[in-house]
Order: sequence, then C-alpha cells, then structure tokens
Amino acid sequence: VSNQPNKNRVIENAFKMRRDLENLAIQQEKNGGKYIRPIVLFQAQPKTADDNTTFEKLRETLIGLQIPAEQIKIKTAQTNELKGIDLLSRDCPVRYIITVNALKEGWDCPVAYILASLADKSSAVDVEQLLGRILRMPHVQQQGHELLNMSYVFTASNRFAETLQSIVKGLNRAGFSNKDHRVFDPESYNEIIEPEKSQ
Repeated sequence: VSNQPNKNRVIENAFKMRRDLENLAIQQEKNGGKYIRPIVLFQAQPKTADDNTTFEKLRETLIGLQIPAEQIKIKTAQTNELKGIDLLSRDCPVRYIITVNALKEGWDCPVAYILASLADKSSAVDVEQLLGRILRMPHVQQQGHELLNMSYVFTASNRFAETLQSIVKGLNRAGFSNKDHRVFDPESYNEIIEPEKSQ
C-alpha cells in the first residue's frame, strides 16, 4: 500500500508499476513461465463535483500518457465496455480498467495486480470488495519474480491511516494476517526490478 501526495502521482505510479510488472512477466515467460498481462484497476470518483477525477477525465488523462485507447475499458453501473471480452486471452489488449464501485460481485480477473484509488473516500465495504479483485494471483501459483507475487494499492487519501485500516480489515476478512501487508515507497522497488524494465 502506498499513499501518494496527489492523484496525478497515483496515476503515474500505477502506470509505471504496471509497465514494470509486464516487463518482468515477459522475462518470466521467456524463461518458461506462463503468460501474464498485469492490469490496473482505477477506482474513479462518482460524478458529484467538477474537480472530481471521474472515469471520463481519467480516460482522457491515460490517453494523454500515450496509452492506446483499446487498452482502457470502463466498467460502471451504467457502462460495461468489458462485455464479451476475455481478459485472460493473449489477444486481449486491455491493461487498464476504470470503475467507480461496479466490480463488486461476480467479476474476476486474476491478472489485476494494482488498485489505484482516486476516490477521496471509500467505505470499508467498497475497499474490501475492490481489494478482493486484485488479491487472486495468476494461475493460482507462485511466480518466478517476487514482485509478481504481490498486489499493489495506490491511494492519495488525506485520511490515509483510515484508508489503510479499511484495507487491513478487508485483508483480515479475506483470510490474511496483519503481517501480509506493508506500506511501501514505489521508488524503493527500483533496485529489485531488472535493468530490462526500461526496454
């Protein structure tokens, strides 16, 4: 879990972390591992105020980062761009899914590694349900690289301690102990990721 100083940093770090994880997954597959395409779940804010990071604004921001539009899908109560898409297929281009709180039940994607929350506040239930979407590891097996065996949460909450407690409670209800989470600085992972990440 990493709390960032602002929402732009949440987006940037989720983008970089996903890219780094995909590079590690490519290396792992070259060494005989299974195909993995890490996905980011962005929790956007509901449309209540002009300054909110809504799903439309977030899609524009991601496209501004040179992310191809076909890699970005929206899944809300009103919009379901994931219908008929097999997220586990090698041919699927999706790497970013934007939701508000619509990924509650019956939705499964074991390659969703990163939850990037841009919501100012979320109920413990929302956090727990969204967190559940990123806790399943691909192929339900240990991966060859340490970073591919973890899930990541980025927030920019001014109530970080409260948000973290919601996350920890969600983990506890999912069967994890208090030792199964840590607060981290994304920059500290640079020495773990191989030099190939920038290629």
